[in-house]
Amino acid sequence: MTQAEEGLIAAFVHDSREARWLADLRGGALARFAALRLPTARHEDWRFTSLAGLAPLPLARAPEGDLARARALLARGPAAEDGARLVFVNGRFCAELSAGGSLPQGIVLSSLAEALRRWPDEVRPHLGRLARPDALAFVAANAALFEDGAFLKLPAGAALDAPIALVFLSDGPAAAAAHPRTLLVAGEGARATVQEWFLGPEGAAYLTNAVTELVLADGAEVEHVRLQVEGDAAFHVSSVHAEQGAGSRLVAHAFTLGARLSRAETYARLGGEGARVAANGLYMADGQRLVDNFSWIEHAVPRCTTEETYKGILDGKSRGVFSGRIRVMPGAQKTVARQMNSNLLLSDDAIVDTKPQLEIFADDVKCGHGGTVGQLDETALFYLRSRGVPEADAKSLLVWAFASEMVGLVGPPSVRARAKNLVAARLPAGARLLEAA
Repeated sequence: MTQAEEGLIAAFVHDSREARWLADLRGGALARFAALRLPTARHEDWRFTSLAGLAPLPLARAPEGDLARARALLARGPAAEDGARLVFVNGRFCAELSAGGSLPQGIVLSSLAEALRRWPDEVRPHLGRLARPDALAFVAANAALFEDGAFLKLPAGAALDAPIALVFLSDGPAAAAAHPRTLLVAGEGARATVQEWFLGPEGAAYLTNAVTELVLADGAEVEHVRLQVEGDAAFHVSSVHAEQGAGSRLVAHAFTLGARLSRAETYARLGGEGARVAANGLYMADGQRLVDNFSWIEHAVPRCTTEETYKGILDGKSRGVFSGRIRVMPGAQKTVARQMNSNLLLSDDAIVDTKPQLEIFADDVKCGHGGTVGQLDETALFYLRSRGVPEADAKSLLVWAFASEMVGLVGPPSVRARAKNLVAARLPAGARLLEAA
């Protein structure tokens, strides 16, 4: 057993104050993690992503966060005036940095720890139902070790006009591990946008292991935006697990812009006729970073739609991985599913492994998938240079043209603007691009 695995198991603390059902969930998840252990290249879904850098870290429970450091990190995230904001430092709710905002009557937004105390009957039917610990080691570790997270309950017909921000900060203790958890339950016809931010300092080798569960009833509409901006030595694993009722719509964005090693997973089950999911992702890496995107979308009933588009921008000696799987189950006729992964390599040493997949067990469907890998268009670059555009600016313009499609898919203007700033900041001439926009 690696030091990381030993550390995670040793971090488990039995809390006698917890409800029996939650204690049983945690105990079972811990046992399952001990049996599964961390995935290796022998696991088909991890064969391009090595956790060798994480294995020797003696991962311990993250300590209490430092408010001053957390406040400095938060300056890079969403502003309080943008809407309701819950802030968590090292996996624990921080009331001093949070802002409640004005929410319509009937909507519940709280820390998960508070929800477990005050509304256990609202949490229990859903917690761990979609994100099952039986087959996924990181999900099992999260179920056993999470201390806090966010809970959002939208009653039928509720509508949130302003996006909600959930901000998870790591203040950088070496070999610390935090396991934030989010649960969103949207009633019939409810509508909301939720953004999850992951921020951390440079130079610290810590682990963020996050799990999000999204339950969409019939006709519900949820836009979920994941913005990962961890430090350059961090390890980040996050998974979103969604279940959709009839006529529901989920738009899931994953912006992966930081960490030494990052893996963003998306699981969605379309369980009601007419459900739609749009899974979008943009990942950028340089140096020797590794960024992995994995998705599994299951069409369980007829007349559902999937649109999946991921783009990667890789520089230096970085490596990108995309593995997307759309499964059309028997009887799921009239399915429409499209999947595309496009990658831009900015150096000769960057590597990408792309594996779009379709598994179809129905005969009346419209499905397609594809993947591309290329470099900057030399003709376009020459054209810009011949018009007097400096080389760095010309390359930034072309990269931005490639990336901007994904930024433009974000609905709320305030969230789209912040995503644009984050992407532009990673381009040599990003500041000038923003000034010209």
